[in-house]
Amino acid sequence: MTTRLTAEQESEILAGLFEQLLLFDKIVLSTDKNNLTLVFLISKLGLETVERLIRSGYILFSIKSAAIFTGTGRQREDGTIDESVIYKQPPIVGGSLNGDDIDPSINIYRALVRFGLSKKERNRLIKNIVPKYLVNDGLEISSNAAKVVTDAYVNNNLENLGLPFEKDPFDLNLEERKILFDLGHTVLDTSILAKNGYKSYNNYEHLEISKKNLENIGKAYKISENVSEILKIENTPDLKAMFYQGGLDISDIFKLRHLSSAKYFRKWINEVGENSDSSEITEAYISEVAGAKKFFETTKGKLIKNTFLYGATSGLGALIAGPIGGLVGAGAKSIVEPAVDYGLGLLEEFVLDGIIEGKNPKSYIDKLKKEIDKNAT
Repeated sequence: MTTRLTAEQESEILAGLFEQLLLFDKIVLSTDKNNLTLVFLISKLGLETVERLIRSGYILFSIKSAAIFTGTGRQREDGTIDESVIYKQPPIVGGSLNGDDIDPSINIYRALVRFGLSKKERNRLIKNIVPKYLVNDGLEISSNAAKVVTDAYVNNNLENLGLPFEKDPFDLNLEERKILFDLGHTVLDTSILAKNGYKSYNNYEHLEISKKNLENIGKAYKISENVSEILKIENTPDLKAMFYQGGLDISDIFKLRHLSSAKYFRKWINEVGENSDSSEITEAYISEVAGAKKFFETTKGKLIKNTFLYGATSGLGALIAGPIGGLVGAGAKSIVEPAVDYGLGLLEEFVLDGIIEGKNPKSYIDKLKKEIDKNAT
């Protein structure tokens, strides 16, 4: 039986999808044997948009082939549970789906058959989508996930999650085993992503476990937090808020991903943002913007900096450039002296296509803000 999502849950999923498609070159969507993930996407976004996302290589799929199991005790005739049978047994063990349940073609068919497509159209889509599937050894991954979580418990990495290391894993009771079991499911998806070189988007539980085990766990979530921090500096809503407010939707992804400097921004934030806290990412962002000033030390830069440039916005300008930067405002101003004398804020709005363009993360943020303004009018 499938759990029906609320409107709020659906909106949260789509907002998360919107954010991830802007932050990462590719994202991996986990799906079950009936491919309810693809069913949801087509139902909410339309077949044309979904096919374009897949064809463009933005979305990959991974079947949840790995599985973990835990003992729940034996039910007595009076309805109570005899949990004595679970002791001296591993708290969680790995297993996997097989056969038709992990065949990408069949997995795609099970989703598409719900939409009344012709056989010819269905086969065309299956042929195009199959190459976008990650194929993994489910048994190996599930066994590793079980080991990772159990080892995390033994190393006392789960203390902050309510499960301190106080007894042998084989002696955990039903409630304690359930905590391990739930964490095991969390790690399964992450293990699949890590095995293929992708980051996990999940957060708190992953971050706790990752202290000594899976280094990629939580990094994508950290990147999301740090992009929000940068947008806060720029007086701009975070990416999910942009989606919630209705100014932008999934169909805008195709344009936003190809704004000049978008690729540079994704590369920069994925390199800098995955391990930084809010103060570190702010410093890195400012340093990156400041680096653009080096251009103006060249012969070409000296010529340009003596012409026409724009003042700082009330966002980064006021925050970083100090009183002078904050007072300049957004109007055009002809100057003779080097712009760097006025602080970082004056670098924001240079009309220097092909020179600074794409060379610092702020270039993309500025273009993103313009797109928001366009959609708001």
